[in-house]
Amino acid sequence: MNVVLVEGELAYDGLQLSTDFVGQHVPGGGDALVAFLGEADVPTEHMVDLEDVEAGFSIYSPLMAHMVVEHHGMSLREGVRAQRLLVRIAAEWAAARSGAAIEIRGDDLFVLGGKLSVSIATTSPRGVLIHLGVNVDTQGAPVKAAGLRDLRVAPEEFLRGVARAYESETHSIDHAVGKVRPVR
Repeated sequence: MNVVLVEGELAYDGLQLSTDFVGQHVPGGGDALVAFLGEADVPTEHMVDLEDVEAGFSIYSPLMAHMVVEHHGMSLREGVRAQRLLVRIAAEWAAARSGAAIEIRGDDLFVLGGKLSVSIATTSPRGVLIHLGVNVDTQGAPVKAAGLRDLRVAPEEFLRGVARAYESETHSIDHAVGKVRPVR
């Protein structure tokens, strides 16, 4: 797993959930995680979640901590499992740093009575792509939201810590897969 933390802010409008975006930041291919801070403003035409589109939901945050992950050769079902692992790691990491009780509902995080995150997994030409966006600031959010600033968690530290933990867990999984022999 190649991990890249992008310097400066980079807005997320849904088009970053792509093999091209990952390839721009992690040349040479392979599984990758690209982490960055920036506004999230996703128009309906860029949304991947068909239920959210049908319901007329919108995604907006003035500042989010974003992670775009690409896993090669993975099915969508495996990708959703990887997404849920990433979300769980993010929840555990933020809870350990803040002392807050973070609730996990599927691929969403909630804390302090508000929604902390957005997340989606989808297919790519090479496997699957995952986006996890965790609110930093929440002013103007279309739903009752909470952010890392409410938890007194530095967003850069959050990105580094969660990315390292996810990278470590994926390496551990790869090792576990490679050390066994098949049985009948």
